[in-house]
Amino acid sequence: MGKYKNYIFLALLVALFVEILIIFPSHLEHEDEVALRQRVEKRDKAAKERKKKGIKEESGPSSLAEQKMGGVHLVESQSGNRDWELFAVSAEGSQAGGKWALQQVRVLFYNKEKLEFTVTGDEGTIDDKSKDLSVIGNVVTKSENGYVFKTPSIFYSSKTRQITSPEQVLMEGPRDSSGAGLFLKGASMRVLVEQSKMLIQNKVTAQKPMKDGKTFDISADGAEFSGKNREARFLGAVRMNYDNMKLEGPEASFLYGKGADILSSVAVKGGVRVSDVDKFATSESVNLDLLANQYTFKGRPKVIQNNDELTGEEIVFLEGGKKVKVERVRAKVENKDQ
Repeated sequence: MGKYKNYIFLALLVALFVEILIIFPSHLEHEDEVALRQRVEKRDKAAKERKKKGIKEESGPSSLAEQKMGGVHLVESQSGNRDWELFAVSAEGSQAGGKWALQQVRVLFYNKEKLEFTVTGDEGTIDDKSKDLSVIGNVVTKSENGYVFKTPSIFYSSKTRQITSPEQVLMEGPRDSSGAGLFLKGASMRVLVEQSKMLIQNKVTAQKPMKDGKTFDISADGAEFSGKNREARFLGAVRMNYDNMKLEGPEASFLYGKGADILSSVAVKGGVRVSDVDKFATSESVNLDLLANQYTFKGRPKVIQNNDELTGEEIVFLEGGKKVKVERVRAKVENKDQ
């Protein structure tokens, strides 16, 4: 009986060694393979997701320098004064230098510590060396005095301190007491930060509604606006329609009285041609006084109406052109009662 017990004990001992030395290590090896496979599958899945999003895969030491930051706030200064201040939801780039990619961008541009322009957009870049900026997608540029410019993109040169957009620009000017703001379209834009000037270039068209229902319709080669006041200048082959009157000249300015919130006059100069349903006039300049509803021609003015020719030192159309007054008449005039 004792002999059989020894056999049984010996068999159990052998079984135990087999379990410990053979079966258990095999089980551990299987577990390691599963974990490894899971890690590989997880890595491959992450790589596929990055590829789908268009994120370029890099290898080597440079990939260790890649950074992604959230809640970005940067300030760039020149000569001790702030140049620009940038806010972004996130930024991604390399410590080795180059460009940083930005998301949901807002940039504040300063001149002598005074905020002049604010630019917002969907995406952007910043050059780590030159500090040049770009903003792309639904870009809105606002001046501190109320002008709003919408463009597909803008580019900022830190060296020249200029904001440019080579694409179509839509502008809306600040509303005033005389009516809605100026609406304008142009082919490109350039903003001079240090001069606080906004230049719209090429194929400019604009409209300025007035409170009385009349509208200025304007076309020109270019337009210039100031961040310091509401005055606007149109330059090069200016054509303007207003209340059945057509005006043509090389330059026109929309003027506001000092501290006033109303468009008071429009001045056209450089050789002007004016016509309406029954009159034709030429002069060096003409001033449309919108508050007094009178138009003054100066600089060799000449008016032809009903086969009569009026000339003098100065010719004034009163009551919107219903009456004509000639100062210092140079020639005999028939039908003086106009």
